[in-house]
Amino acid sequence: MMFRRKKADIDMVALEEKLKKLKQQKPHSAQVYNQIGNFWRIRGHTNISIECFRKALHYSPNDPDILLNLARVLYILQYLDDAIFLTRKSLEKQTPEQNPWLQHFTLGEILKTYGHDQEAVLHFRHTLDLNPGFKRAQAHLREMEVNPHGSMTYYTLFIIVFLVLGVVLGVITSVDLSLDDTGEFKSQRHFNRAMAMRSIKLGINPKVIRMRKTNIS
Repeated sequence: MMFRRKKADIDMVALEEKLKKLKQQKPHSAQVYNQIGNFWRIRGHTNISIECFRKALHYSPNDPDILLNLARVLYILQYLDDAIFLTRKSLEKQTPEQNPWLQHFTLGEILKTYGHDQEAVLHFRHTLDLNPGFKRAQAHLREMEVNPHGSMTYYTLFIIVFLVLGVVLGVITSVDLSLDDTGEFKSQRHFNRAMAMRSIKLGINPKVIRMRKTNIS
């Protein structure tokens, strides 16, 4: 599978020429479009690579390698639900003689990003059962053992921030309302006290003053 090869290991110019010839010779080949998709992925053109993988799946809908390649590109773009679906389908379509370690590793990475740590650990361990010594799976397991609750996703963080902001806004609103109520209450008390003082000085019953004001208005 070309997906695991790095750009530094590939002569991109020679590869591009080779793929052009293959496409001319086999315009309906799923494997050719799969290789072209990997070529554009390495070049950093993810949208073009996705279209190539989809075209490859048009010719070979159940090819596990193509399904996995598309899944990993979608995972990089954070389309996690689609990536999980395609990876699981790739795992289902593996033949008995094929080693599905990369499918399990991909599922582990996606589930870890999602925050499903327990299921992710199972897939990383299964990866090492099938491919002992794979360093990236070992690194994930070490990280999760040291910090088992540290894989907080952006979605979880967003929800927490949103809830905190909601609480803060609620507190601020309630404080403002309390201040408004207190101001009205003090203003009313001040008015009553002034009226009472005036009535005491004039020797008039406050109720009479209120009644007069009511009749005037």
